[in-house]
Amino acid sequence: MLPVKQIEFSVHKDLINTKIIQPKETKKFLPDWYKKIEKNSLSFRNIKGCIPFLDNISAGYVLPLPQDLYLSHNIKNDNTGKIDSFYQFSFSEGLSQELCDLYNMNGMKQSAHNVAQIGGVDSFLSKKNGNNHIIKIMNPWLIKTPPGYSCLFTSPTYNENDYFSVIPAIVDTDIYEDNINFPIIINHDKYFSFKKLFKQGLPYVQIIPFKRDSWEKKISIKEEKMSFKFKFFSKAIDRYKQLVWSKKSWK
Repeated sequence: MLPVKQIEFSVHKDLINTKIIQPKETKKFLPDWYKKIEKNSLSFRNIKGCIPFLDNISAGYVLPLPQDLYLSHNIKNDNTGKIDSFYQFSFSEGLSQELCDLYNMNGMKQSAHNVAQIGGVDSFLSKKNGNNHIIKIMNPWLIKTPPGYSCLFTSPTYNENDYFSVIPAIVDTDIYEDNINFPIIINHDKYFSFKKLFKQGLPYVQIIPFKRDSWEKKISIKEEKMSFKFKFFSKAIDRYKQLVWSKKSWK
């Protein structure tokens, strides 16, 4: 049994009972396309039987959108006549004007990064985002890990929502003592222009805690271990699960 560590999510008392925005285990939000795949059998093997893939898409926790998010991307602005992107957050369940002001979550005051902050119009991120400013989703949760542990923040792996993704980052959450907010990139390559409402509660960030270690690479000649190969391939199905896998626990 692997040792159990604790990750703490804390929030303003007025939001603590708003269940729809509470962090949840990623394993509860496996993508529908994955759940529909048939289980492996002796005659048919597929990704459903790949435990490393399952470990990836079920690792850690997810943060749900704290408010409804309306995105109008690459649409003509009636006031200026220019093509631009507009976004607006609503005052959804549990979020009063005062709380929105506290977390700077009012849609008209949202923090954003301009194109210059991500390398200018020629940068990869800027081009991916259609050379629009980078929207930032303000997160009301403070995230704390034990000493020596950091968190990888990324978009939920292989999730169906591909309209936007967060910019992945690692934060030393054992030391950092403020809310972590999440810039997002529009998938401009696929969705050149759209108007869409993303509902409060949509999983938009996957959080994977990990222990910080120092590493040193070693280059060596591969040693053939025939005993392992014989043992591994003696199983007709679920080889990795039976012989290699260490079960991970996320609660």
